Amino acid sequence: MGKNRVCEILGIEKPVIQAPMAWITSPELVAAVSNAGGLGVFGTSGGFEEEIKTVEGTIEEMRKCIRKARQLTDKPFGMNVFPSTDDPYGFSKATIQLCKEENIKILIFVGNVVPEEISQLKKDGFIIVFRESNPTVNGALAAEKAGADIIVATGCDEGGCAPILINGTMSIVALISEYVKIPVVAAGGIINSKFAKASAILGAEGAFVGTRFILSKECRAAQATKDDIMTTKPDDFIVYEIFGGHSRIRTTPHRIGKEGLAENSKGNNNPRLGSFYHGMLRGNVDEGVITVANVTPLIKSIDSCETIVNEIAEGYEY
Repeated sequence: MGKNRVCEILGIEKPVIQAPMAWITSPELVAAVSNAGGLGVFGTSGGFEEEIKTVEGTIEEMRKCIRKARQLTDKPFGMNVFPSTDDPYGFSKATIQLCKEENIKILIFVGNVVPEEISQLKKDGFIIVFRESNPTVNGALAAEKAGADIIVATGCDEGGCAPILINGTMSIVALISEYVKIPVVAAGGIINSKFAKASAILGAEGAFVGTRFILSKECRAAQATKDDIMTTKPDDFIVYEIFGGHSRIRTTPHRIGKEGLAENSKGNNNPRLGSFYHGMLRGNVDEGVITVANVTPLIKSIDSCETIVNEIAEGYEY
């Protein structure tokens, strides 16, 4: 069995990257995934107990969360950052500086390809896992040329802000892995070893996993959120366009989702998402979208991060 390149690049044991899911990440979740052999990742506001509006306050709270995670694991973990085009108030720029100060070497760079920024981050000594918001082969090639280490191939199967392009996870994995030389990880509905194996056959060398980790024991999403996800049936999800039609959201069927679908029908492709803090974290399901992958009803239990990492990793050589 050959050495897995994702593991080699990231310094981990199993090629499973936890997606940076904003509020519902935490030091405990990040450490649990990393201790299980995968890569835990902090999302924006990950670990925060309340909303913080200033850059300075955000960075100091994130510093506390990073240091708490370091008390829980001695394994690598990463941080979610964005290009300057998606960072009008400087939160991500300040986060990158924080990573330098706290010696975090792995960045999950999410957004459009900005070659000069990727190149600068490489010069600064970071390992770059690049996830284009609407993945394309040209985007992957440009990121590779700029110095990205790993490409995330995200299909419209995913939860969160799903690509508006209609490539499913397996097709975008097959396309991107055919053209780039660096490793590709599959994102969008990789919930167990069967989906992992399918993506591996098509060229993925690991998984980028969000929804499955929401339904983990260590995830701090409210029990009401987890119960809502576990009881939603396959045909119940609401899918509507957001951000001016540049992304889609899939959510369990509650107020914000119904309003979003109604707004789309009126020609408005920029409806509101509500609050991830109140919806996903606090479990007030009518106050935000509860967004998950399309195959979520196939998840039958809430398990430890160790169990989840081990099961998904079975699909890849490592």
